[in-house]
Amino acid sequence: MLATAFTLIACSASPAQEKPRMTTEKTQGDAAAILKRIGLELPPTAKSEFAEQNSGQDDSARLVAVMPMGDWKALLARLPMPESDQAPFEAEANFHLGADKGQWTPGKAKGLETVQLPWHGGAESLNLGIAPAGQDEVRLFIYWYQL
Repeated sequence: MLATAFTLIACSASPAQEKPRMTTEKTQGDAAAILKRIGLELPPTAKSEFAEQNSGQDDSARLVAVMPMGDWKALLARLPMPESDQAPFEAEANFHLGADKGQWTPGKAKGLETVQLPWHGGAESLNLGIAPAGQDEVRLFIYWYQL
């Protein structure tokens, strides 16, 4: 009887409930798949230099691409830019791209200017930083995340 009571008590005692763990999975990714997830189409001439995706409670992605200036201007014309008397891209907004880490180095880009756009009805944020990349080319830093 005592053994049965001990078994019942031991079996009914449960360890403290563990809180669900938040996991974040960071992957070096396929730029095309990440751009599709974001809902952004770059010109075919764009060359990906870096692509990384973070999956977790809120997904995010960072990409770097180089493209001809003319293709950048065509892409810019398709984007939902904020209506303002001021230029949408500003060096003061570069903090929206976050800190340099590994191959993600917007802080080292000379002449970088950034804009933050509400994306997909404001449920996401699209941060675009643009810097000269050489003869008639630009380097585009893309930092997207869910809000």
